[in-house]
Amino acid sequence: MLKRMFFNHINVKYKLEIVSGTTAALLLCTLLCPLWAQEEARTREEVVRACEEKVKRVEQGMQRWASQGQYPVDIHNLMHAEFFPLTNAGRFREAEKVVDRVLALLKKGPPPQKPKDLKKYLRQTEETQYLILPVREAGHLYGGQTEAFEKAIERTVEKIGKVEDVKKRNWGFHLIIPAWRFDPQHSVNKRADITRAVRGAFDLAIRNDVAVHITVESHEWNNRPDLWNYADKDKPGYDPKNRANVEWIDFDGTPHPHRYRDWGTPESMPPVICYNSPAVLREVSRLISEVVAPPIKAGLERLSKEGKDHLFSGLTVGAEPALPNYENIERHNPRIARMMDQDGSPKTRLGYNALTNNGYSKSNPPKDFPKALAKVNRDYTTYWCRKLAEAGIPTEKMYTHVAAGAGVIGSPGVEFTNAPIEIAFNDYSRPGWTTYPVGPLQPDFEHLYKALTEHGNPHWASTEGGPSLGSPRGKHALSMKDYLVRHFDYGATVIVFNTGATSKELSKLLTEGVWGEHAVNAYRAFLNPGK
Repeated sequence: MLKRMFFNHINVKYKLEIVSGTTAALLLCTLLCPLWAQEEARTREEVVRACEEKVKRVEQGMQRWASQGQYPVDIHNLMHAEFFPLTNAGRFREAEKVVDRVLALLKKGPPPQKPKDLKKYLRQTEETQYLILPVREAGHLYGGQTEAFEKAIERTVEKIGKVEDVKKRNWGFHLIIPAWRFDPQHSVNKRADITRAVRGAFDLAIRNDVAVHITVESHEWNNRPDLWNYADKDKPGYDPKNRANVEWIDFDGTPHPHRYRDWGTPESMPPVICYNSPAVLREVSRLISEVVAPPIKAGLERLSKEGKDHLFSGLTVGAEPALPNYENIERHNPRIARMMDQDGSPKTRLGYNALTNNGYSKSNPPKDFPKALAKVNRDYTTYWCRKLAEAGIPTEKMYTHVAAGAGVIGSPGVEFTNAPIEIAFNDYSRPGWTTYPVGPLQPDFEHLYKALTEHGNPHWASTEGGPSLGSPRGKHALSMKDYLVRHFDYGATVIVFNTGATSKELSKLLTEGVWGEHAVNAYRAFLNPGK
């Protein structure tokens, strides 16, 4: 504002050239002091309130851009690179100038989108490409019931057609292993037999010439109060030492009481795992070596013996790792914010326990908190992958599972999860992401293609996906055909489709995207090209 006012009096420049320095200073003050006085008349509180009001307008403008199909990453980056550092330093008058600049950019509207030339990222593969379709009856395998599941496989074949060359392209089903919850030593469901389920999955794959894909879930530990109950003396597993296994909100060791998620309906769960707690990692090692890996390895050996290795599409490790930052949860997810208010949960950053284990402290905090927390997220997944590899699972058949739409640096999602796209890469697996076309992934998948290029172009997977989410122009604006192209023409080997959610509305939307007529037709054309 002052700079603009100064230029309105640009003729001062010429006057200054012909008067002494003292006279020039007095003249400048005479011209500008009334303007400065007007600016300085506002109290600090008034400036702060003005900034708060303008931030709300920025958020509304960003939402308008997103509704028009363009995610405002540049705007978000500008706010975080300039505005918030200034407000954190208490320099609100300077911060207000930044937010005014942002509002001017938003007022202009999103720049016109030009189709990108992504040809340089195109890739071919000699590996089998898999469509992993959700067959609800797969869960029956845990009880040893295969008849209903086999009939469901037959119905699926009737829909999409019998695949002619299963070594080139094939479809398959998905078996989820909740590693913590179905651990026989601690399972609340004694009929949930992991070994039986895995053996049955491989049996059905061989019998029907379809692929099996397995996901090992690594974050759901509701049944392990012996590890997380640090607070409630009247509940099972109580031990105050368990605070070492859950995440903290500060370097003083204050645990956070809950983990929250929203898969259509907000949920409150046991505390977030401290991903590098020695006790937790010991249990992970036991789970893998004694419970999870042996039946999978036996199934792979059986496929190899029968010459049908191609019927295993792969193993997904984990499910969207996150070290939540609840500081701005009202903006990210108001529904979770309301639940946290009801629970009395502090809205703050998590991860201090893991950071403490990594050598940080109150006197030695990380220079870059998001980067340090991203490393914690990556290390936890890497540990699972390494232990699975040591137990005999091929690294080229393992894929990670990072939420790509919330993983682009500069996006609000990654600020919440501390799980950028980059953490999908490690030395013991291939990268895998959730690939709904949302947020930064809505226009295209260039963010993924760039990351893959930077890491030598490994094969990769959509370890959770579907075309229905993220379109402001209608739920099927991205056709299934185009969705498949975004993956398989650019180096992907697997898409694991999802229809599960915790609300009927979201489940219906996902199901229509995966099983609608347009999707089934795309599958038929993909699986038997030229037919």
